[in-house]
Order: sequence, then structure tokens, then C-alpha cells
Amino acid sequence: MINLQAVYHEAKSKFAYMYDQDTLHLRLRTARGDIPKVTLVGGDPFRWKRKENNPDEWEWDQQAAFYQPMRLEYSTELFDYWFTAVKPHWKRIRYGFILEKGDQEILYGSRAFIDLKQKPEQKFSTSNYFNFPYLNFEDVFTAPQWVKDTIWYQIFPERFADGNSSNNPDGVTAWGDDDNENIYNFYGGDLKGVLDSLDYLQELGITGIYFTPIFKSPSSHKYDTTDYYQIDPAFGTNELFKEVVDAAHQRGIRVMLDAVFNHCGWLHAYWQDVIKYGKQSKYYDCFLIHGDPVINFPFEEGKYPTTTPEQRSNLNYSTFAFVPVMPKWNTDHPLVKEHLLGAVRYWTEEYGVDAWRLDVSNEVSHDFWREFRKMVKAINPDVYILGENWDNSNPWLQGDQFDGVMNYELMYPIWNLLGTEAFAFEQFGVTQYQESINKLLVSYPKNNLMYMYNLVDSHDTDRILSVCGGSVDKVKQAYLLQFTFTGAPSIFYGSEVGLGGAKGHFRRCMIWDKNQQNQDLQQFVRRLVQLRKEHPCLQVVDLEWLSVDENQQTFIFKKQTDQESVFVFINHNPEPVRFDLPSEMNGKTTTDGFSGETVVCGSTLTVAGNGCRLLFQTE
Repeated sequence: MINLQAVYHEAKSKFAYMYDQDTLHLRLRTARGDIPKVTLVGGDPFRWKRKENNPDEWEWDQQAAFYQPMRLEYSTELFDYWFTAVKPHWKRIRYGFILEKGDQEILYGSRAFIDLKQKPEQKFSTSNYFNFPYLNFEDVFTAPQWVKDTIWYQIFPERFADGNSSNNPDGVTAWGDDDNENIYNFYGGDLKGVLDSLDYLQELGITGIYFTPIFKSPSSHKYDTTDYYQIDPAFGTNELFKEVVDAAHQRGIRVMLDAVFNHCGWLHAYWQDVIKYGKQSKYYDCFLIHGDPVINFPFEEGKYPTTTPEQRSNLNYSTFAFVPVMPKWNTDHPLVKEHLLGAVRYWTEEYGVDAWRLDVSNEVSHDFWREFRKMVKAINPDVYILGENWDNSNPWLQGDQFDGVMNYELMYPIWNLLGTEAFAFEQFGVTQYQESINKLLVSYPKNNLMYMYNLVDSHDTDRILSVCGGSVDKVKQAYLLQFTFTGAPSIFYGSEVGLGGAKGHFRRCMIWDKNQQNQDLQQFVRRLVQLRKEHPCLQVVDLEWLSVDENQQTFIFKKQTDQESVFVFINHNPEPVRFDLPSEMNGKTTTDGFSGETVVCGSTLTVAGNGCRLLFQTE
């Protein structure tokens, strides 16, 4: 019997979406291994004709129906996902799914399951079909094309490079003295240091810089903004930032800024006015205040307060988390919109910023982000809008808000496969990794996945070297899995040269002494960057699992275009493993991605312990 409880489809969702102006992608979920055959049945909803036996009545024209087999796209632990693409001639379609198993034939429609053996006449009852009313060209998800080709480099400015010691805050810690590193330490990193390092980034192959916040703020992380219109003096000046942007653009490097619009800092002028005047402040309703007095704990004017856990849990105003120095904006208020959107306009128009990363984006209203997008795209349609969402983000990726999100849903499976027990949320074997990646691939429309910001670590996570227990070989595997996945890969400053750190210490100073850098790892990353640029097949969304061996802890997957294929080998085993190659590779001439050597494939291929290989084949 077919497990009907597991069958699911939803129109106008990740299960049914416009891929382009003419193409509709359709997915169906069924229980894993349950159904051997699924067929799409459908047609134009307005193909009606007179009944032959009663010309006064009309019926849907069954002769105009089409049947299209669906292919098994991916399988997760619990489900199979079926896929097909259709091009409705009149850009509209009603459809259902015919499920076949043994002697069962079930029509799955929007309102009911129909046993076609008992009620064959209902196969063409379009009132039970799902409906995609019209493929409106305005509804196609679009994002800047350049993003797919971008290699991002994330810079935490305070810890990247000190190019001008004269603007260092008082009491800076010596560069690289990381024994007591924490968010309160200052090391003197600045924009001059970034400017001086652009040649390094260009040589690495970087084509995009993501800056964590650089606007005026008293903290090292700058996520508590004091002034959205001024570069923090410890980083430099607005004029220096313009110089950085121009110099980056000359090298083919785009620039992305961090927009902290969920909340501001304690010292922001609007919040200080509220502290001083309370309900009499014209900015009172710019924040979410729900008690009197606004500040119900001791504080000194002009200074950051010190609070107890009990005080933080009983604030009279909303904040980011329970952080009293980060009051939450009321982004529906006209003054707030004018202020925040004005800042975006200023940096985009006057300084040529190419992209915006939106901090805590899932806590800000959809309405604000829709307005944000309309304004930004009116200034420059090619600006990339990236949300900081840690979970499934379909509601933000409907084409009316973000172009992509930070793809932590890729990072976590990589961590779980390669990370030690101290860092992995759940230690995966290769089968669990495969199922997690498959789940990600069916969680979004394919044209969303191409514009994700892929990462293996960030300023909010531990370093990938630490996650991998210090194993450089596993770090290489992590980068390989990242760079062979669709979407734009990113590197967190220093991780490419082996910057690690104890758990919770991931914002250490960049290592600039080449004698302390892991040059082998850096060359590996540099080669991956080059391969990503040279081989479009690495950008392709879909992959084919050719082998997943739970006993040997190995897997092979393939990605391809019409011109070339790439075969990715991962040995998640500390010992060398001889892979049995799939028959389609036997006798094929390939090129090793890292050595450049020609490899004529036989029946086996040996991969070193915790090793990886890339073989390219021209079609």
C-alpha cells in the first residue's frame, strides 16, 4: 500500500515555482523507497469542449492532457523527492500526480487522493488539480548574475591588519597577543590595513569582500552602531573607505557592507534622546518601549551600563537578545525608515557599495525588507542583498526581499561530517552527510541556491581548523565540499593560512608572518579558487551521487554541464582507500584538478587517508 501520509505538494512554493519566464519546476514528496513511479498529468485549465453526448454541456478536453514522467531527484532519511520541469504553452497549468505501486494507481490532487482503479473517470477532474494560474514574468526570482562567480573574503576589520597605528584606540593589545583575546580587546585593525592588503586578496583570487560593521561604535565588533553615516575613527574616515572601494573595484573586487538595522547601539543619538527625555522625545516611538521608566536599572550618562542577568531579563524596552546596549528599532516608524534607508542610499550612491549583508535579518519585518529592496534596486539593480538567516529562509527568498542568505545549512553538515565531538552538533557518517545535502538541495528552488553565500566558518562561529581538531587534511575537505557546491563560496580571513583558536576564540588577529602561515593550505585554497573560476560545472546546482560507502566511509559525486563533468572523491577515513570506480568512468581520460596530470581511469582509484580528489572530464 502506498504511504499516503508522506505524500506532499504545495503550489506556489519550493514545490512549484517559476525557474524562468517560461519554465515551471514541480516537486513531489513521497516516503523513501515507497513509490517506484510518479507521472505528472495536467494541461491548460481553459481547454474546454462540448460534450459529445450533450452539446449543451461542456467538459475539460481530455485529449489536451499531457503526461510527463517525474524523476527521483534526491532522497533524505525519510523521504523521496520527485522532480520535473514543464513549459506551459499558454503560461498556465492545472496538474495532478499519478502514483503507481504494484496494482495501485492513485491520483494525488489538491483536494483528495483518488483511487483510479475504482474511479477512472476522475483522472481528468481538474477541480481536484493543483493550479499554477499564470507564469507572470515579474514573479521570476532574479538576483545579480555576478554573485554566482564571486569568491568572498570576510574581513573582521579590527583583527585583519593595522595599517595606521596613529588611529589606534587607547590601550590596544599587541598584534597577535591572543592569549586573552575577547570581544573587548582592541588590536588596531583598520581600513588602511585592508587597503594595503588588497594585492594579497587579488593574488588569492578573491572577487568580493564582506566587511563586518565599520560604522562608528565603541565596541570591537561594531554591531552596536552609534552613527550609520560615519566610518569608525579607529578604522579611518569616510574618504579612506571610498579609497578602499575604488581600489577594490580596480582589482575586480566587489564590496559588501554589514547593515545592522534590527537594533542600534546605546550611544546612538536617537536612543540617547529617549534616555534623556523619555516620552517627550520625538524618537520615543522609534523603539519598542513597553514600560516606564524606559531605563529601569542604574547607569551613568554617556557610558555603557553594567547590568545583572536579572536586570537584563526585565528590561522595559525590546533589544537584540537580552543585550541592554542594543535597543531594537521600530522599523515601521517613518523616522527610522528615513534614517536607516537614508544610510543605505548614502553608502550605495556616494561610495559605490556593491552589496549589503543584513544582520539579524529574520527579526526585522518583511515589510521593511520589501521597502529596503525596492529602494536599493532602484538605485542599482545589480546590488546584492544578503540576509543573515541561520535557518530555512524560503519566506525571504520570494523575489521581493533578499537575493540570498548565509548558507549555514551547508556549513552544519560539513561540520558534522568533519568536526570533532566538541564542535559537531552530531557526528555524521557519509550516508548522513549525503542525506543532509539532499535535504538542502530540495529545501529551496534551484534558482535560489545559486545565489547563496556559502561558508565553513565566520565571525559568529568557531574556526574550521578548530572544528576539524587541527587536521589540515579535513580543512581541505571542508573547503573542497564548499567550493564544489552551488552558490558563492567564502573564506573567513586567516582560515586559509591555518588560523585557528580555542573554542569561542575565533576573532584572532590575522597571521601575516609567512613563517607562521600554513602555506600548503593557502596554496590548496588558491587552487580551489582558480578551479572554481575555470570550471562552470562546479557552479551547477544538481549533483549525482555515484557512490556512498558507509563501510569504507567514502563517497563520489558528479556534477556536469554539456561541456564537462567533474568527479569529486572524499575519503572520510584516516587510512588510504582504493575506490571502486563507477562503470561510467572506466577508460575515461580525466585531468586531476590539483596536479594537472592526465588520469586514465581504470576500475579503481586510491585516495589518501582523509584525502580528496577532483577529476575533470571534457565531454
